[in-house]
Amino acid sequence: MCSIGGFLRFNHSGNIDLVVRKLVDIMVNAKDRGRDSWGIVGVTGSGDYVYIKRSGEIDREDYKDIYEVFRDRSPVSAIFNMRAEPTTEYVPVKDDNNIQPFIGSRYAVAHNGTIANDLEIEERFGIRKISRIDTSVLPPLLDKIWDGDIYRLREILANEIKGSYALAILDRVKPNCIYLATNFKPLYMMWDRDLETLFFSSYDEHLQSPELPPWSSNPVKRVEPYSIVEICSSGTYRTVDLSGNSSIKKRKRALVIISGGLDSTVTATYLLRKGYDVTLLHFNYRHLAESPESRAVREIAKELNVPLLEIETDVFRVIGKSSLLGEGEVNLNDMGREGAELPFEWVPARNFVFLAVATAIAEAYGYDYVALGINVEEGNAYPDNENEFYRLLNKALPYATSPGKIVKIINPVGHLVKHEIVRLGLEIGAPLHLTWSCYLGKDKHCGKCGPCYMRRWAFKMNGVRDPVAYDLPESYEKDFWSGCRKYEYRGARS
Repeated sequence: MCSIGGFLRFNHSGNIDLVVRKLVDIMVNAKDRGRDSWGIVGVTGSGDYVYIKRSGEIDREDYKDIYEVFRDRSPVSAIFNMRAEPTTEYVPVKDDNNIQPFIGSRYAVAHNGTIANDLEIEERFGIRKISRIDTSVLPPLLDKIWDGDIYRLREILANEIKGSYALAILDRVKPNCIYLATNFKPLYMMWDRDLETLFFSSYDEHLQSPELPPWSSNPVKRVEPYSIVEICSSGTYRTVDLSGNSSIKKRKRALVIISGGLDSTVTATYLLRKGYDVTLLHFNYRHLAESPESRAVREIAKELNVPLLEIETDVFRVIGKSSLLGEGEVNLNDMGREGAELPFEWVPARNFVFLAVATAIAEAYGYDYVALGINVEEGNAYPDNENEFYRLLNKALPYATSPGKIVKIINPVGHLVKHEIVRLGLEIGAPLHLTWSCYLGKDKHCGKCGPCYMRRWAFKMNGVRDPVAYDLPESYEKDFWSGCRKYEYRGARS
Protein backbone atom coordinates (compact mmCIF):
# COMPACT_ATOMS: atom_id res chain seq x y z
CA MET A 1 0.00 0.00 0.00
CA CYS A 2 1.42 3.34 -1.11
CA SER A 3 0.24 6.82 -1.85
CA ILE A 4 1.36 8.54 -5.01
CA GLY A 5 0.82 12.06 -6.27
CA GLY A 6 2.48 15.15 -7.63
CA PHE A 7 1.88 18.31 -9.63
CA LEU A 8 1.98 19.85 -13.09
CA ARG A 9 2.52 23.61 -13.21
CA PHE A 10 0.72 25.53 -15.94
CA ASN A 11 2.33 28.84 -14.94
CA HIS A 12 6.08 28.21 -14.90
CA SER A 13 6.80 31.69 -13.59
CA GLY A 14 4.58 31.10 -10.57
CA ASN A 15 5.87 30.82 -7.03
CA ILE A 16 7.51 27.39 -6.59
CA ASP A 17 7.54 27.96 -2.83
CA LEU A 18 3.74 27.91 -2.64
CA VAL A 19 3.54 24.89 -4.93
CA VAL A 20 5.96 22.97 -2.72
CA ARG A 21 4.04 23.98 0.40
CA LYS A 22 0.85 22.65 -1.14
CA LEU A 23 2.59 19.46 -2.20
CA VAL A 24 3.89 18.84 1.32
CA ASP A 25 0.41 19.42 2.74
CA ILE A 26 -0.92 16.74 0.37
CA MET A 27 1.84 14.33 1.33
CA VAL A 28 1.25 14.86 5.05
CA ASN A 29 -2.48 14.19 4.48
CA ALA A 30 -1.51 11.00 2.67
CA LYS A 31 1.05 9.63 5.09
CA ASP A 32 -1.38 7.11 6.58
CA ARG A 33 -0.84 5.16 3.34
CA GLY A 34 2.95 5.15 3.56
CA ARG A 35 5.29 5.53 6.52
CA ASP A 36 8.44 3.60 5.60
CA SER A 37 9.87 6.03 3.05
CA TRP A 38 9.00 8.95 0.81
CA GLY A 39 10.45 10.50 -2.29
CA ILE A 40 9.77 13.28 -4.80
CA VAL A 41 11.12 13.48 -8.33
CA GLY A 42 10.70 16.63 -10.41
CA VAL A 43 11.66 17.46 -13.97
CA THR A 44 12.78 20.90 -15.10
CA GLY A 45 11.74 22.64 -18.28
CA SER A 46 15.05 21.59 -19.84
CA GLY A 47 14.39 17.92 -19.04
CA ASP A 48 16.66 17.44 -16.02
CA TYR A 49 15.51 15.33 -13.09
CA VAL A 50 15.83 16.63 -9.54
CA TYR A 51 14.85 14.57 -6.52
CA ILE A 52 14.81 14.14 -2.77
CA LYS A 53 14.27 10.83 -0.96
CA ARG A 54 14.07 9.96 2.72
CA SER A 55 13.34 6.95 4.92
CA GLY A 56 10.65 7.14 7.57
CA GLU A 57 7.52 9.27 7.73
CA ILE A 58 7.18 12.71 6.20
CA ASP A 59 6.57 15.75 8.38
CA ARG A 60 5.68 19.34 7.53
CA GLU A 61 9.17 20.32 8.69
CA ASP A 62 10.52 18.39 5.70
CA TYR A 63 9.20 21.24 3.57
CA LYS A 64 12.44 23.11 4.18
CA ASP A 65 14.61 20.36 2.68
CA ILE A 66 12.26 19.83 -0.26
CA TYR A 67 12.14 23.53 -1.04
CA GLU A 68 15.92 23.77 -0.78
CA VAL A 69 16.23 21.12 -3.51
CA PHE A 70 13.47 22.56 -5.73
CA ARG A 71 14.01 26.31 -5.25
CA ASP A 72 16.68 26.98 -7.86
CA ARG A 73 15.77 24.19 -10.30
CA SER A 74 12.02 25.06 -10.21
CA PRO A 75 10.65 21.81 -11.74
CA VAL A 76 7.61 22.16 -13.99
CA SER A 77 6.21 18.80 -12.92
CA ALA A 78 6.84 16.33 -10.12
CA ILE A 79 5.68 13.00 -8.75
CA PHE A 80 5.90 11.52 -5.26
CA ASN A 81 5.56 8.18 -3.56
CA MET A 82 4.99 7.40 0.12
CA ARG A 83 5.63 3.73 0.70
CA ALA A 84 4.22 1.25 3.15
CA GLU A 85 6.63 -1.62 2.67
CA PRO A 86 5.02 -4.95 1.71
CA THR A 87 6.23 -8.05 3.50
CA THR A 88 7.31 -9.60 0.20
CA GLU A 89 9.53 -6.62 -0.72
CA TYR A 90 11.26 -5.68 2.49
CA VAL A 91 14.54 -3.84 1.89
CA PRO A 92 16.77 -3.33 4.94
CA VAL A 93 18.70 -0.43 3.38
CA LYS A 94 16.44 2.42 2.34
CA ASP A 95 18.79 4.43 0.18
CA ASP A 96 17.97 6.32 -3.02
CA ASN A 97 18.02 3.10 -5.07
CA ASN A 98 15.34 1.55 -2.86
CA ILE A 99 12.94 4.48 -2.52
CA GLN A 100 10.32 5.48 -5.08
CA PRO A 101 9.84 7.23 -7.44
CA PHE A 102 12.33 5.34 -9.60
CA ILE A 103 14.18 7.14 -12.38
CA GLY A 104 15.26 5.67 -15.72
CA SER A 105 17.17 7.25 -18.56
CA ARG A 106 13.98 8.89 -19.92
CA TYR A 107 11.07 8.12 -17.61
CA ALA A 108 10.46 8.46 -13.87
CA VAL A 109 7.64 6.44 -12.29
CA ALA A 110 5.66 6.54 -9.05
CA HIS A 111 3.59 3.40 -8.52
CA ASN A 112 0.96 2.22 -6.08
CA GLY A 113 0.17 -1.49 -6.27
CA THR A 114 2.02 -4.67 -7.19
CA ILE A 115 3.83 -5.74 -10.35
CA ALA A 116 3.50 -9.50 -10.11
CA ASN A 117 5.49 -10.39 -13.24
CA ASP A 118 8.57 -8.21 -12.71
CA LEU A 119 10.94 -11.19 -13.02
CA GLU A 120 9.33 -12.26 -16.29
CA ILE A 121 9.69 -8.72 -17.65
CA GLU A 122 13.37 -8.67 -16.80
CA GLU A 123 13.99 -11.95 -18.60
CA ARG A 124 11.81 -11.20 -21.62
CA PHE A 125 13.21 -7.75 -22.37
CA GLY A 126 16.75 -8.24 -21.10
CA ILE A 127 16.55 -5.47 -18.52
CA ARG A 128 17.41 -5.20 -14.84
CA LYS A 129 15.49 -3.62 -12.04
CA ILE A 130 16.97 -0.72 -10.14
CA SER A 131 15.97 -2.38 -6.85
CA ARG A 132 14.46 -5.68 -5.70
CA ILE A 133 11.25 -3.67 -5.36
CA ASP A 134 8.93 -4.74 -8.18
CA THR A 135 8.10 -1.16 -9.23
CA SER A 136 11.70 -0.52 -10.22
CA VAL A 137 11.23 -2.65 -13.34
CA LEU A 138 8.94 0.00 -14.86
CA PRO A 139 11.43 2.77 -15.81
CA PRO A 140 13.84 0.43 -17.67
CA LEU A 141 10.89 -1.29 -19.34
CA LEU A 142 9.41 2.02 -20.51
CA ASP A 143 12.84 3.25 -21.55
CA LYS A 144 13.22 0.23 -23.81
CA ILE A 145 9.78 -0.14 -25.42
CA TRP A 146 7.77 3.09 -24.99
CA ASP A 147 7.99 6.01 -27.39
CA GLY A 148 5.84 8.39 -25.34
CA ASP A 149 2.62 7.74 -27.27
CA ILE A 150 -0.44 7.26 -25.03
CA TYR A 151 -1.87 4.48 -27.19
CA ARG A 152 1.38 2.56 -27.08
CA LEU A 153 1.30 2.94 -23.30
CA ARG A 154 -2.12 1.33 -23.31
CA GLU A 155 -0.71 -1.67 -25.21
CA ILE A 156 2.16 -2.00 -22.72
CA LEU A 157 -0.06 -1.85 -19.66
CA ALA A 158 -2.61 -4.23 -21.16
CA ASN A 159 -0.15 -6.80 -22.51
CA GLU A 160 2.99 -6.61 -20.39
CA ILE A 161 1.95 -5.69 -16.85
CA LYS A 162 0.30 -8.15 -14.48
CA GLY A 163 -0.86 -6.80 -11.16
CA SER A 164 -2.43 -3.71 -9.69
CA TYR A 165 -1.40 -0.15 -10.32
CA ALA A 166 -1.93 3.54 -10.13
CA LEU A 167 0.93 5.14 -12.02
CA ALA A 168 2.28 8.66 -12.37
CA ILE A 169 4.89 8.98 -15.10
CA LEU A 170 7.25 11.84 -15.99
CA ASP A 171 8.94 12.09 -19.38
CA ARG A 172 12.10 14.21 -19.58
CA VAL A 173 11.53 14.58 -23.35
CA LYS A 174 8.12 16.13 -22.61
CA PRO A 175 8.60 17.72 -19.16
CA ASN A 176 5.40 19.76 -19.48
CA CYS A 177 3.29 16.60 -19.57
CA ILE A 178 2.36 13.91 -17.07
CA TYR A 179 0.74 10.52 -17.56
CA LEU A 180 -1.63 9.04 -14.99
CA ALA A 181 -2.82 5.45 -15.36
CA THR A 182 -4.82 3.13 -13.14
CA ASN A 183 -6.59 -0.18 -13.24
CA PHE A 184 -8.41 -0.30 -9.89
CA LYS A 185 -6.05 1.61 -7.59
CA PRO A 186 -7.46 5.06 -6.73
CA LEU A 187 -6.19 8.35 -8.15
CA TYR A 188 -7.65 11.87 -8.07
CA MET A 189 -6.75 15.23 -9.62
CA MET A 190 -7.35 18.77 -8.35
CA TRP A 191 -6.95 22.07 -10.18
CA ASP A 192 -5.64 24.85 -7.93
CA ARG A 193 -6.93 28.10 -9.38
CA ASP A 194 -4.63 30.38 -7.42
CA LEU A 195 -1.43 28.47 -8.17
CA GLU A 196 -2.47 27.51 -11.73
CA THR A 197 -1.23 24.04 -10.92
CA LEU A 198 -2.73 20.58 -11.25
CA PHE A 199 -2.16 18.42 -8.17
CA PHE A 200 -2.96 14.73 -7.92
CA SER A 201 -2.96 12.09 -5.19
CA SER A 202 -4.34 8.68 -4.31
CA TYR A 203 -7.39 10.02 -2.45
CA ASP A 204 -9.53 13.10 -2.94
CA GLU A 205 -9.30 13.86 0.77
CA HIS A 206 -5.52 14.19 0.45
CA LEU A 207 -6.04 17.11 -1.91
CA GLN A 208 -8.43 19.16 0.19
CA SER A 209 -10.77 18.75 3.09
CA PRO A 210 -14.29 17.62 2.16
CA GLU A 211 -15.55 19.93 4.90
CA LEU A 212 -14.50 23.07 3.00
CA PRO A 213 -17.39 25.16 1.63
CA PRO A 214 -17.68 25.24 -2.19
CA TRP A 215 -16.26 28.77 -2.47
CA SER A 216 -13.10 27.67 -0.66
CA SER A 217 -12.63 24.49 -2.68
CA ASN A 218 -10.93 23.58 -5.92
CA PRO A 219 -12.47 21.16 -8.43
CA VAL A 220 -11.49 17.51 -7.91
CA LYS A 221 -11.85 14.83 -10.58
CA ARG A 222 -11.29 11.10 -10.35
CA VAL A 223 -9.01 9.32 -12.78
CA GLU A 224 -11.51 6.70 -13.87
CA PRO A 225 -10.53 3.09 -13.18
CA TYR A 226 -9.00 1.31 -16.16
CA SER A 227 -7.93 4.47 -17.93
CA ILE A 228 -4.86 6.52 -18.88
CA VAL A 229 -4.82 10.32 -18.80
CA GLU A 230 -2.27 12.48 -20.61
CA ILE A 231 -2.14 16.07 -19.34
CA CYS A 232 0.10 18.84 -20.66
CA SER A 233 0.42 22.43 -19.50
CA SER A 234 -0.27 23.48 -23.09
CA GLY A 235 -3.88 22.43 -22.47
CA THR A 236 -3.75 18.89 -23.85
CA TYR A 237 -6.02 16.49 -21.98
CA ARG A 238 -6.48 13.01 -23.45
CA THR A 239 -7.96 9.88 -21.93
CA VAL A 240 -7.67 6.31 -23.17
CA ASP A 241 -9.79 3.39 -22.01
CA LEU A 242 -8.01 0.38 -20.54
CA SER A 243 -11.07 -1.70 -19.75
CA GLY A 244 -11.32 -3.55 -23.06
CA ASN A 245 -15.10 -3.56 -22.60
CA SER A 246 -17.84 -3.33 -25.23
CA SER A 247 -15.86 -1.05 -27.56
CA ILE A 248 -13.53 -3.98 -28.23
CA LYS A 249 -15.73 -7.03 -27.71
CA LYS A 250 -18.12 -8.05 -30.47
CA ARG A 251 -20.82 -9.25 -28.07
CA LYS A 252 -22.39 -7.35 -25.21
CA ARG A 253 -23.47 -9.77 -22.48
CA ALA A 254 -26.08 -8.59 -20.00
CA LEU A 255 -27.36 -10.31 -16.87
CA VAL A 256 -30.83 -8.83 -16.30
CA ILE A 257 -32.22 -8.95 -12.77
CA ILE A 258 -35.89 -9.68 -13.39
CA SER A 259 -38.76 -9.69 -10.94
CA GLY A 260 -41.37 -10.63 -13.51
CA GLY A 261 -42.79 -7.11 -13.48
CA LEU A 262 -43.19 -4.53 -16.23
CA ASP A 263 -39.94 -2.61 -15.78
CA SER A 264 -37.54 -5.55 -15.81
CA THR A 265 -39.41 -7.32 -18.62
CA VAL A 266 -39.27 -4.22 -20.82
CA THR A 267 -35.57 -3.87 -19.93
CA ALA A 268 -34.80 -7.43 -21.03
CA THR A 269 -36.76 -7.03 -24.27
CA TYR A 270 -35.14 -3.67 -25.02
CA LEU A 271 -31.63 -5.08 -24.58
CA LEU A 272 -32.46 -7.99 -26.87
CA ARG A 273 -33.64 -5.51 -29.50
CA LYS A 274 -30.32 -3.66 -29.13
CA GLY A 275 -28.31 -6.79 -29.83
CA TYR A 276 -27.28 -7.78 -26.31
CA ASP A 277 -26.74 -11.38 -25.30
CA VAL A 278 -29.27 -11.55 -22.46
CA THR A 279 -29.63 -13.92 -19.51
CA LEU A 280 -32.35 -13.40 -16.91
CA LEU A 281 -31.62 -13.64 -13.18
CA HIS A 282 -34.47 -14.07 -10.70
CA PHE A 283 -34.38 -14.30 -6.91
CA ASN A 284 -36.88 -16.38 -4.97
CA TYR A 285 -36.54 -14.81 -1.53
CA ARG A 286 -39.60 -16.21 0.29
CA HIS A 287 -41.84 -13.21 -0.22
CA LEU A 288 -45.63 -13.14 -0.58
CA ALA A 289 -45.72 -13.08 -4.39
CA GLU A 290 -42.95 -15.64 -4.93
CA SER A 291 -45.10 -18.22 -6.69
CA PRO A 292 -46.71 -15.95 -9.34
CA GLU A 293 -43.45 -14.05 -9.85
CA SER A 294 -41.49 -17.25 -10.45
CA ARG A 295 -44.15 -18.49 -12.86
CA ALA A 296 -44.06 -15.17 -14.71
CA VAL A 297 -40.27 -15.07 -15.17
CA ARG A 298 -40.22 -18.62 -16.51
CA GLU A 299 -42.88 -17.78 -19.07
CA ILE A 300 -41.09 -14.56 -19.99
CA ALA A 301 -37.76 -16.38 -20.43
CA LYS A 302 -39.47 -18.94 -22.68
CA GLU A 303 -41.17 -16.24 -24.74
CA LEU A 304 -37.96 -14.22 -25.15
CA ASN A 305 -35.99 -17.43 -25.78
CA VAL A 306 -33.26 -16.51 -23.31
CA PRO A 307 -31.58 -18.42 -20.44
CA LEU A 308 -32.94 -18.00 -16.91
CA LEU A 309 -31.04 -18.36 -13.65
CA GLU A 310 -33.18 -18.72 -10.53
CA ILE A 311 -31.60 -18.32 -7.12
CA GLU A 312 -33.28 -19.71 -4.03
CA THR A 313 -32.39 -17.74 -0.91
CA ASP A 314 -33.61 -17.56 2.66
CA VAL A 315 -31.44 -14.58 3.54
CA PHE A 316 -34.39 -12.19 3.75
CA ARG A 317 -36.29 -14.60 5.96
CA VAL A 318 -33.39 -14.22 8.37
CA ILE A 319 -33.40 -10.43 7.97
CA GLY A 320 -37.18 -10.05 8.11
CA LYS A 321 -38.74 -6.73 9.09
CA SER A 322 -40.89 -6.40 5.98
CA SER A 323 -44.56 -6.85 5.21
CA LEU A 324 -43.58 -8.47 1.90
CA LEU A 325 -42.07 -11.26 3.98
CA GLY A 326 -45.25 -11.71 5.98
CA GLU A 327 -44.38 -9.44 8.91
CA GLY A 328 -47.30 -7.01 8.95
CA GLU A 329 -49.84 -6.05 6.30
CA VAL A 330 -49.34 -4.80 2.76
CA ASN A 331 -50.70 -1.24 2.46
CA LEU A 332 -53.90 -1.22 0.39
CA ASN A 333 -55.14 2.28 1.26
CA ASP A 334 -56.56 4.61 -1.37
CA MET A 335 -56.46 1.85 -4.01
CA GLY A 336 -52.69 1.72 -3.83
CA ARG A 337 -51.90 5.44 -4.10
CA GLU A 338 -50.31 5.53 -0.63
CA GLY A 339 -48.22 2.46 -1.37
CA ALA A 340 -46.97 4.09 -4.57
CA GLU A 341 -45.72 7.15 -2.69
CA LEU A 342 -44.25 5.73 0.52
CA PRO A 343 -42.06 2.64 1.09
CA PHE A 344 -44.46 0.72 3.31
CA GLU A 345 -43.25 -2.59 1.88
CA TRP A 346 -39.51 -1.89 2.16
CA VAL A 347 -37.30 -5.01 2.27
CA PRO A 348 -34.00 -4.09 4.01
CA ALA A 349 -31.21 -3.49 1.43
CA ARG A 350 -32.86 -5.93 -0.99
CA ASN A 351 -31.60 -4.38 -4.23
CA PHE A 352 -28.12 -3.99 -2.75
CA VAL A 353 -28.00 -7.70 -1.90
CA PHE A 354 -29.34 -8.68 -5.32
CA LEU A 355 -26.75 -6.51 -7.05
CA ALA A 356 -23.89 -7.98 -5.01
CA VAL A 357 -24.86 -11.51 -6.03
CA ALA A 358 -25.50 -10.50 -9.63
CA THR A 359 -22.10 -8.79 -9.84
CA ALA A 360 -20.37 -11.92 -8.55
CA ILE A 361 -22.14 -14.05 -11.17
CA ALA A 362 -21.33 -11.53 -13.90
CA GLU A 363 -17.67 -11.51 -12.93
CA ALA A 364 -17.44 -15.30 -12.74
CA TYR A 365 -19.19 -15.98 -16.06
CA GLY A 366 -18.03 -13.05 -18.17
CA TYR A 367 -21.05 -10.78 -18.33
CA ASP A 368 -20.24 -7.17 -19.15
CA TYR A 369 -23.36 -5.70 -17.59
CA VAL A 370 -25.82 -6.22 -14.79
CA ALA A 371 -29.09 -4.69 -15.97
CA LEU A 372 -31.96 -3.42 -13.85
CA GLY A 373 -35.53 -2.39 -14.47
CA ILE A 374 -35.96 0.55 -12.10
CA ASN A 375 -38.13 3.50 -13.09
CA VAL A 376 -37.38 7.08 -12.15
CA GLU A 377 -40.53 7.82 -10.17
CA GLU A 378 -40.13 4.93 -7.73
CA GLY A 379 -36.90 6.60 -6.66
CA ASN A 380 -39.16 9.11 -4.91
CA ALA A 381 -40.28 6.46 -2.44
CA TYR A 382 -37.52 3.85 -2.42
CA PRO A 383 -33.90 4.97 -1.89
CA ASP A 384 -32.55 1.86 -3.64
CA ASN A 385 -34.53 2.86 -6.75
CA GLU A 386 -32.84 6.25 -6.90
CA ASN A 387 -30.52 6.49 -9.92
CA GLU A 388 -27.84 8.11 -7.77
CA PHE A 389 -27.52 4.82 -5.89
CA TYR A 390 -26.60 2.98 -9.08
CA ARG A 391 -24.39 5.78 -10.36
CA LEU A 392 -22.32 5.62 -7.18
CA LEU A 393 -22.29 1.82 -7.18
CA ASN A 394 -20.80 1.90 -10.67
CA LYS A 395 -17.98 4.02 -9.31
CA ALA A 396 -17.32 1.40 -6.62
CA LEU A 397 -17.65 -1.76 -8.74
CA PRO A 398 -14.08 -1.69 -10.16
CA TYR A 399 -12.92 -2.26 -6.57
CA ALA A 400 -15.32 -5.18 -6.06
CA THR A 401 -14.18 -7.42 -8.91
CA SER A 402 -10.84 -8.98 -9.80
CA PRO A 403 -8.35 -7.11 -12.02
CA GLY A 404 -9.60 -6.75 -15.57
CA LYS A 405 -13.06 -8.15 -14.80
CA ILE A 406 -15.14 -5.08 -15.55
CA VAL A 407 -18.84 -5.21 -14.65
CA LYS A 408 -21.12 -2.22 -15.06
CA ILE A 409 -24.68 -1.60 -13.93
CA ILE A 410 -27.05 -0.35 -16.61
CA ASN A 411 -30.68 0.70 -16.29
CA PRO A 412 -32.13 1.40 -19.75
CA VAL A 413 -35.52 2.49 -18.39
CA GLY A 414 -34.15 4.36 -15.38
CA HIS A 415 -35.05 7.76 -16.86
CA LEU A 416 -38.67 6.77 -17.59
CA VAL A 417 -41.85 6.92 -15.50
CA LYS A 418 -44.21 3.95 -15.45
CA HIS A 419 -46.53 4.97 -18.28
CA GLU A 420 -43.50 5.64 -20.50
CA ILE A 421 -42.19 2.16 -19.75
CA VAL A 422 -45.52 0.65 -20.75
CA ARG A 423 -45.44 2.71 -23.96
CA LEU A 424 -41.91 1.48 -24.71
CA GLY A 425 -42.98 -2.10 -23.97
CA LEU A 426 -45.86 -1.78 -26.42
CA GLU A 427 -43.56 -0.34 -29.08
CA ILE A 428 -40.89 -3.06 -28.84
CA GLY A 429 -43.25 -5.97 -28.35
CA ALA A 430 -42.40 -6.88 -24.76
CA PRO A 431 -44.57 -9.72 -23.37
CA LEU A 432 -46.45 -7.48 -20.95
CA HIS A 433 -49.32 -9.97 -20.72
CA LEU A 434 -47.00 -12.44 -18.96
CA THR A 435 -45.81 -10.04 -16.26
CA TRP A 436 -46.71 -10.01 -12.57
CA SER A 437 -46.62 -6.80 -10.51
CA CYS A 438 -48.82 -7.37 -7.45
CA TYR A 439 -47.34 -7.60 -3.97
CA LEU A 440 -49.85 -10.30 -3.00
CA GLY A 441 -49.44 -13.89 -4.13
CA LYS A 442 -53.01 -14.59 -5.21
CA ASP A 443 -54.47 -15.92 -8.43
CA LYS A 444 -55.17 -12.40 -9.71
CA HIS A 445 -53.62 -8.99 -9.21
CA CYS A 446 -55.27 -7.38 -6.21
CA GLY A 447 -55.62 -3.95 -7.84
CA LYS A 448 -55.16 -2.23 -4.48
CA CYS A 449 -51.44 -2.33 -3.65
CA GLY A 450 -48.91 0.27 -4.76
CA PRO A 451 -47.56 -1.65 -7.79
CA CYS A 452 -51.08 -2.46 -8.97
CA TYR A 453 -51.99 1.24 -8.75
CA MET A 454 -48.93 2.23 -10.80
CA ARG A 455 -49.52 -0.52 -13.35
CA ARG A 456 -53.21 0.17 -13.94
CA TRP A 457 -52.75 3.88 -14.44
CA ALA A 458 -49.71 3.34 -16.68
CA PHE A 459 -51.82 1.28 -19.09
CA LYS A 460 -54.80 3.62 -18.83
CA MET A 461 -52.60 6.64 -19.66
CA ASN A 462 -51.58 4.81 -22.83
CA GLY A 463 -55.19 4.11 -23.72
CA VAL A 464 -54.66 0.36 -23.51
CA ARG A 465 -56.47 -2.09 -21.25
CA ASP A 466 -54.08 -4.04 -19.02
CA PRO A 467 -54.04 -7.67 -20.22
CA VAL A 468 -53.78 -9.14 -16.70
CA ALA A 469 -56.81 -9.87 -14.54
CA TYR A 470 -57.64 -7.95 -11.35
CA ASP A 471 -59.59 -9.09 -8.33
CA LEU A 472 -61.94 -6.13 -8.55
CA PRO A 473 -65.70 -5.80 -9.22
CA GLU A 474 -66.61 -6.12 -12.89
CA SER A 475 -68.55 -2.85 -12.86
CA TYR A 476 -65.55 -0.99 -11.42
CA GLU A 477 -63.29 -2.46 -14.08
CA LYS A 478 -65.72 -1.57 -16.86
CA ASP A 479 -65.77 2.08 -15.77
CA PHE A 480 -62.00 2.28 -15.20
CA TRP A 481 -61.08 0.89 -18.62
CA SER A 482 -63.79 2.74 -20.53
CA GLY A 483 -62.40 4.11 -23.78
CA CYS A 484 -59.23 1.95 -23.67
CA ARG A 485 -58.44 -0.35 -26.59
CA LYS A 486 -57.66 -4.03 -26.17
CA TYR A 487 -54.03 -5.03 -25.60
CA GLU A 488 -52.50 -6.80 -28.59
CA TYR A 489 -49.26 -8.75 -28.34
CA ARG A 490 -47.39 -9.10 -31.61
CA GLY A 491 -44.49 -11.18 -30.29
CA ALA A 492 -41.10 -10.41 -28.75
CA ARG A 493 -39.15 -12.80 -30.97
CA SER A 494 -39.66 -10.84 -34.18
